[in-house]
Amino acid sequence: MKKMMGGGIVISALFLCVRASGADSPYGVCSHVTRGQEFPTRTTAFKLIHDAGIASVRSDFDWSGVQPNADTWVFDHLDTVLDDAEKTGIQILPILAYNTRFANPAHEHLDAWKTYVRTLVERYQTRIPVWEVWNEQNHPGFWKDPDPTAYLSLLKASYETIKAVNPKLQVAVGGYAGVPTNYIDRLYLAGAKPYFDIMNVHPYSHPGMPEATLEASIAGLRTIMTKHGDADKKIWFTEIGWPTQKHRLTVPGLLRTALATALSGKKKDAWHILVMDDPTFSRTAAPSEELLASELPANSRVRRLSLDALLTALDAHDVDAVMLPFDESYPATGFDRLYRYMREGGTLVEFGGAPFYYARTRAADGTWQQDNTFRLPNFRFGLEAWWMDKPRIPEKMQVHLTGSAQALDAPKEGFTATRFIAPRGLKEGDRFIPLAAGVHNGYTGTAAAVIAYNSDLKGSLVLSAFMETGLRGSSEQVQSEVMPRAALISFQHGIERFYWYEFQAPETDDRDPESHFGLVHRDFSPKPAYLAYKTLAAQRPAGSTVLNRPWKSENGTLYHPQWQRPDGRPAGAIWSFGTSRELALTFSSKAITFTTHTGGALAPRWRDNTTTCVLPVSEAPIYFTGGTLERITPADAQQ
Repeated sequence: MKKMMGGGIVISALFLCVRASGADSPYGVCSHVTRGQEFPTRTTAFKLIHDAGIASVRSDFDWSGVQPNADTWVFDHLDTVLDDAEKTGIQILPILAYNTRFANPAHEHLDAWKTYVRTLVERYQTRIPVWEVWNEQNHPGFWKDPDPTAYLSLLKASYETIKAVNPKLQVAVGGYAGVPTNYIDRLYLAGAKPYFDIMNVHPYSHPGMPEATLEASIAGLRTIMTKHGDADKKIWFTEIGWPTQKHRLTVPGLLRTALATALSGKKKDAWHILVMDDPTFSRTAAPSEELLASELPANSRVRRLSLDALLTALDAHDVDAVMLPFDESYPATGFDRLYRYMREGGTLVEFGGAPFYYARTRAADGTWQQDNTFRLPNFRFGLEAWWMDKPRIPEKMQVHLTGSAQALDAPKEGFTATRFIAPRGLKEGDRFIPLAAGVHNGYTGTAAAVIAYNSDLKGSLVLSAFMETGLRGSSEQVQSEVMPRAALISFQHGIERFYWYEFQAPETDDRDPESHFGLVHRDFSPKPAYLAYKTLAAQRPAGSTVLNRPWKSENGTLYHPQWQRPDGRPAGAIWSFGTSRELALTFSSKAITFTTHTGGALAPRWRDNTTTCVLPVSEAPIYFTGGTLERITPADAQQ
């Protein structure tokens, strides 16, 4: 990459195409069409999937559904699914799994397992070219006591059985949960290399963004594969996704109740709240507007600020509370000012796990690093968790609301907590006010509390140690932007197949991520991500090839991958990660069409007598077709 004066980039005009392995479409989606509530609605799903340009559906061919007992075989549901899929031009990717009642666990009943595999492969060999063996075998939810050696026995038996039926069929290793390089390394060491044709992982990173982790995950996987002489084997992502569950606290209403307790005696109809919302620190830890709207009085004034802006705003002396990131990290940089604000009567809010657990310091380049040397001021409370005093402190226990929080709605069984807080060295006048507490085998633990100081300290702390998984969802808009970015980054690194998890969102639990990964809602109405997938498949059609050109900035904030479409036209996409900016883009031709990430037409402003246009670029990718991107400069740079 060559840098130009004025911050521009010249994109070298190398047109060497790096062709993706195989001629099949790279676009897939997971859908439970072979069982449960999605089986009756499969034809609706297939039509929408096909209309989006998605060519493959991954679904379970459950052993227990095919062979409920040793003497009974049931194929009707699979025959029906395959018939309906083929009518709409969709290829099924089956998952061979899981245990069945008469042969549990499967790897200890290989004769029965091989009969199941052989029976299915013989029946469907002309209709299904690739067979996946198990799902997330490194995850205890799918394989009790995950063990690479035990899985290898199942994989080897499956591979040999499938190839004996038809050697042209392909075998995909079961999609790993995440990219567990240690497990994969051990599987290779046990001798797995000859027994699968396709490497297969599920590189989830939500709520983190793909730009932050995906390339490193791919690099780590390729390192292991190269180590074992398997570098040329193709890689599929058969699950990846970002859920859109509503942002909701473990205990709805707890934040408002805790603030009312901390701010007792002050105005109650509206509060002035500062929220640390600093993308350089964390893009996902600030409480959402949706959450705060449900937790704060209607007339409250909420200001979302970077750390520096927040520290400056404290000088106004009219701030009722400061909300720090809703996770276990906090900014050591600038903390002296935050502490002074609390000491002089302000309220600090720490929700989302162990309070003040990971200190992070800002480096000279603006990045944040964990700082194990920082010493937190004495807030007169301590953290209690199982790893600190086992077995006295349980790994988890049920807690119930207490004090002013008792007025909130709560399930009879209470709430599960894994971290606890306790008063340590309170001075006369200070009060520790529990809001959620429980007892287990003689241990009393408090999961949420307010510490109201009235000694040398005059402010208050609002603390909740609940791990707020309900805050890890993306908005539907963010989901629609992240999906094509993850896919395009994957394709740049040679990933052959990209399966989004999942197609239809069950939407049975507002707070459960598993209910909200879908591209469409439970009633099949599309989310923006459905339109984004449809647009991706149209703008980068199956058979497109990567153009070997620089495709991102050195600092990882600007991405501009390019490809050649099957019709021979060059095309690409551009987005800015972490910030929006206006850019001047110079193309090889002025005959360029631009499309938004959800399929809308876009008309840029062209500079007179040039092939340069000006576009606002954000985290929502913009597609271009008809020419190559040759140069990028800030829009306000000298022409």
